[in-house]
Amino acid sequence: MTVDDKTPILVGSGQYVEREATLNPPMHLAAQASAAAIADTGGIDVAAAIDTIAVVKIFSDSARMWACPFGGSDNPPQSVAAAIGANPRHRVYSVTGGNQPQSLVIEMASAIARGEKSMVLLTGAEAIRNQRTAQRNNHEPDWNEHFDEPLEDRGFGEMVATLQEIKNGGIAPIFYYSLMEQARRARLGLSVEDYLRDTAGLLESFSQVAANNPYSQFTGVLSAQAILSAGPLTHLYTRRMIAQDGVNQAASLLLCSVGKARELDIPEDKWVYLHGMAEGAELDMTNRPDISVSPMAAQVVDKALGMAEKSIGDIDLIDIYSCFPCAVTAISDHLGLPADGSTALTLTGGLPYFGGAGNNYSMHALAEVIQQVRLQVGAFALVTTNGGMLSKHASGVFSRQPSTIDWAIADTTVSNESLPRKAICEDPGAGNIVTYSVNYMGDQPVQAMVLAETDVGERFVCCTASDDQATVQAMLDTEPTGRRINVTPPEDQTLHFQLTD
Repeated sequence: MTVDDKTPILVGSGQYVEREATLNPPMHLAAQASAAAIADTGGIDVAAAIDTIAVVKIFSDSARMWACPFGGSDNPPQSVAAAIGANPRHRVYSVTGGNQPQSLVIEMASAIARGEKSMVLLTGAEAIRNQRTAQRNNHEPDWNEHFDEPLEDRGFGEMVATLQEIKNGGIAPIFYYSLMEQARRARLGLSVEDYLRDTAGLLESFSQVAANNPYSQFTGVLSAQAILSAGPLTHLYTRRMIAQDGVNQAASLLLCSVGKARELDIPEDKWVYLHGMAEGAELDMTNRPDISVSPMAAQVVDKALGMAEKSIGDIDLIDIYSCFPCAVTAISDHLGLPADGSTALTLTGGLPYFGGAGNNYSMHALAEVIQQVRLQVGAFALVTTNGGMLSKHASGVFSRQPSTIDWAIADTTVSNESLPRKAICEDPGAGNIVTYSVNYMGDQPVQAMVLAETDVGERFVCCTASDDQATVQAMLDTEPTGRRINVTPPEDQTLHFQLTD
C-alpha cells in the first residue's frame, strides 16, 4: 500500500549495559545506546538529520533520595548530541514517570505527522550502579557538563500522592503498591502464603526471560523459591519481587516520517508502524474506590487496542510494566491473561530481573519491540507503561504492517473526569480498614500503614506510631481487613491508629 510521507514510524533502536561498575555518567551510556540506534537504522547521515532529542528524566534529578553527589549535565539532550555528532534544534528533558518513553512516542509521532518534526531521537539512561559503587569506594568523579544551547526542561511533573499519604507512611512507592497488592489479595480471597506463592511463580517466568536477554543488568535465573526466600520488605513483597534500580542501562529510539526515511535510504524492513496509542492519568490512590484495580490503566490499554482494531488475542508480543507485581496483574487481570507464568508478559525480563532503569525502563521494552517485530513480519506487539503509583499510564500497539491512522489528528488521551472517586477525610477519628501493608526494615516488621474508610464513606490513610509494635504484630497475627480502628487527632497531618478490641 502507498504510505503518506508524513506517517510516523520507528526506524531504530539501541540498548547499552555496563554490568561491571565504571566511572561513566548516565549520559555517556545514553550516547552509546543512541549511537547503536543510529547504526540500527541502516540509513545515511542519520545523526545529522536529527532535529529533536528528548531525554527521559534520570532518577538523580527526580527526587532528593536519588540525588547524585557527582553533579551531572545541565542539558542532557545536548550531552548526547555532542557525543553522536547531532545538532538538534529542539532539546527536551522530560518529567518523571515510567510512562514517559511511551508518552514521548505519542507526542513526537503526532508532531511528525503534523510536519513539525522529521527525525526524533528518544533516549534515557541510569548509571545508579556506577554512582553507588563510587560512593562506597570514596571516589569522586566529576560528572558535570555545561552547555549554552537552549533546553526545554519540563521539571518534575504533577504530584501523584496526597500530603496525607506522604505524612502517614507513603514515603516510597513500595508502600503504595503493597496496599494495592493487599487489596487484590483480599478481593481474590487468598491467604498471604498462597498469594506470595502465586506471585513468585509469575515472577520466575520474568527471570527466565531476563536470563536470555543480552542487555539485562543481572545474570542467571531465580527460581520461585529463591524469590520467596529473599528478605521481606513488606508482608507481600520480598527483595526479589520489586524493581531493582542499581543498574547501568540505557536505551534509545529513533522516530521519523516515512518521507525522511526514504530520503535517508532507511530500508523498509527497518520500519515499524504505530497502530494504537493512548495515555491517561489515574486518580490519587486514596480517591480510588477500589485500589485493587486500575480503571485508567484498563481504559488506556483498551483505547490503544481499539485504535489498532485488535483484541488481546491478536497480540503476539507483550511487555507489561513490572515495577511491582500488581502493576502486571492490573493489566493481565483486565485482559484475561493468566498470571501464572504460562503466558509471556514481558519482552525484556521486567524491572526486577532485567533491570529497573528508572523512568526509562519502557524505552528498553520499546527497543525490544522494534527488534522482535522486524523478525516476525505479521506480528503485533503491545507495550503498557505506568508512572507513579499506578498513576500515569500509556500504551502502544506496534507492527511492521503499515498503519492508516492519521496521527496528526488522532485522539490519544483518556480523561479521568468520569471516574468515580472517594472523598478524603482529614480528621477521621475512627474507621474500618480497607487495605493495609506491614512494612519491614532489616527483616523486622516496624510499621503498619492502612487505607481506611469512615462510616460515611470517606477515605483516609494512617499508620502506627513508631513505638507501637503491638499493633504491627497484631496485623500479622490475624487478618485485619475490615477491622475497626481508632485514630488519634492529627498532629502535623500525621494520623496514628490502633485496632479496637
